[in-house]
Amino acid sequence: MVLTDRQAQQSYSEEREPLNGAAYFDVRRYLQLLFNNVAQGVIDYSKAFVDSPLKKNIYATIYWYRNGSQFYLGTFGIDAIWGTISARESSGGIMRRKWFVRYPFTVDVFAKNGTSFDVLIDGKQSDIMFYNHNEDAEGATPYHRYLLNPARVIDPSTVARSVHIAVPHSLVLKNDEEAVGMVGYTLDIDRSTNGVYLRWIDQQGRYCYYLFKEIGSASTVSTSSTWERSDMNVPTAYIDGVNIETSVRQSLSRKKTRSLGAKLVDSETYDFLLTLAQSVVVDVFDGYDANDAPLWHRVNIVAGSYEKTTKHYQDFIFSIEEPAQSAQML
Repeated sequence: MVLTDRQAQQSYSEEREPLNGAAYFDVRRYLQLLFNNVAQGVIDYSKAFVDSPLKKNIYATIYWYRNGSQFYLGTFGIDAIWGTISARESSGGIMRRKWFVRYPFTVDVFAKNGTSFDVLIDGKQSDIMFYNHNEDAEGATPYHRYLLNPARVIDPSTVARSVHIAVPHSLVLKNDEEAVGMVGYTLDIDRSTNGVYLRWIDQQGRYCYYLFKEIGSASTVSTSSTWERSDMNVPTAYIDGVNIETSVRQSLSRKKTRSLGAKLVDSETYDFLLTLAQSVVVDVFDGYDANDAPLWHRVNIVAGSYEKTTKHYQDFIFSIEEPAQSAQML
C-alpha cells in the first residue's frame, strides 16, 4: 500500500503478508505525521474564503504481489482532519458563536466550489449569498474545508443583533461515516474592544475565537548562575567593586501566568469554551502589523479541573501560561 499527499509531495509505503487472504494496515500514525509541519497559525484574513490547513486529501493505492509480479488493485481517497474525533462522534448541525467584530474571525465549513450559502441578517432574508468561484482542476468539485471570514462579505456595522449562515449541502460526520448534511452558524454580534482575545483549535480541527476578561496574573522569577574565570594570571581585577576576572554570571527569567474568564455564559457556550481547555494550539491576539495582518503569539493552557453545574449561567475561568522571558543578565 502506498499513501500519498499530492499537495505536499509526500508518500509512505508499507507491505503486509496476507493472513487468510486479507491484509490489514494501521495508517493512523502516518496521518498524524502529515500535520507535523503544518503552519496552523498562518491564515489569510484578507480573503472571504481560504482553505483550512487542517485538512488533507490522502490517496491510498493498493498493489498485490504474486509470483514476483505486481498487480494494481485500485486507489481511494482519505480525508485526514486535524483533531481527536472519538468513535460515534458527530459534526455539523447548528452552532451558536459570538462574532467579535473588532477582531479577526472565521468559521469552518465543508463545501464544494460554487456552493451557495443562505444568509439571514437580524432574522430577515438577505440578498447576500456566499460563493467561491474558483474552479478546481479538470472540472472536479471535491469538498474543501473552508475558513469563511464573514467580515469580507457582510459589513458588521449593518447588523444589529445576529447573522445566520446556513450551508444546506455541507459535509458532516455521522456514525463514523461522511454524509451530506446541513451546517449552520448563528453569529451573535459583539462589539467589545477590551479583553484578551484568544484563538484555538478544537478537537474537530475547527478554529475558535473568544474575547475574555483578565482577572489577574502571577509571575514566577527564577535565577541561575555560572562561575566564570577569564584570566588566571590576573585573579584580582576589580571594576566597581566586582572582581571581573573571577566572577559569577547571574541571569533572571520570568514566567507569567494570567487568569482569564467569561462571566455568566450559558450551557452551550460553556461547552464550547471547554474545548479551549483541551486544546494544544492556543494563540493570543497582539494587534496588527504595518500591513494590517493580525499578530499572534502561542501560549499554553494551565491544567486544571472544570466543574459544570446545573445552573443555566455560570462563569468560565481558566489560566494561560506565557512563554518564559529573560529579565536580566549580569
